[in-house]
Amino acid sequence: MPELPEVEITKRKLEPLIKSKRILNLGGKKILRIERKGKAILIYLSGGKILGFHQRMSGKLLIVRRGWKDKHTRRIFHLSGGKDLAFHDVRRFGVIWYGPVKKVLDDPYFKTLGLDALKISFGEFKRILGERRAGKLKPFFLNQKNLAGVGNIIADEVLWHAKIHPERNINNLSDADIKKLYVSLKFILKRSIKLGGSTMRDWFHPDGGHGGYFKKRYTYGREDEKCFRCKTQIIRKKIAGHSSCFCPKCQREQ
Repeated sequence: MPELPEVEITKRKLEPLIKSKRILNLGGKKILRIERKGKAILIYLSGGKILGFHQRMSGKLLIVRRGWKDKHTRRIFHLSGGKDLAFHDVRRFGVIWYGPVKKVLDDPYFKTLGLDALKISFGEFKRILGERRAGKLKPFFLNQKNLAGVGNIIADEVLWHAKIHPERNINNLSDADIKKLYVSLKFILKRSIKLGGSTMRDWFHPDGGHGGYFKKRYTYGREDEKCFRCKTQIIRKKIAGHSSCFCPKCQREQ
């Protein structure tokens, strides 16, 4: 479930807690810096190595006391200073990478990632849409080869904010539509990050904090509730294998 906002928050909160510490059970390698790439966290270590994590459906990275135990903990990394970095993953779909920088970054996940949704410029966004003139918008947003980091929550929220139907064909978008989508993408991502991301069931901040975006979401998971704009009932529909929530009045199909 963790999408770009949750992974970005994980990165920002982890960095001051672990930067410059050493990972004792990885040969004492020093943590040099932390980056987010798509939905993955990359911890650059001394000796030209990377320790990476993709949290997938239920994973989270936690800073815990030494000796902390939980049955859903996949790996524990002992840090200098007495704390541990734990990768907690109830559903066990998460991925851990460790190895030389080039080898890790040559993984198919990283090699096929599109431009980062938080950093992409309007010109780049417009160009990518122009190159993919076939298909519908919701699958476009979910394809990590197009935009790295967007998941089901962000896609539904962006489309609602832009007042565009999730099944709208890309080749029917006007320049004004593309601009609205771009502005909404940036707005929703920044709003979610500011509110601490979405804590629903399994995901928390590295320090145990909760995200507040889910309680203030616009449309995701709000089927049968009233649209905040027009009071029409939000509906749910399966699109490209994913559940989508939208307002049939505000987001009319064209």
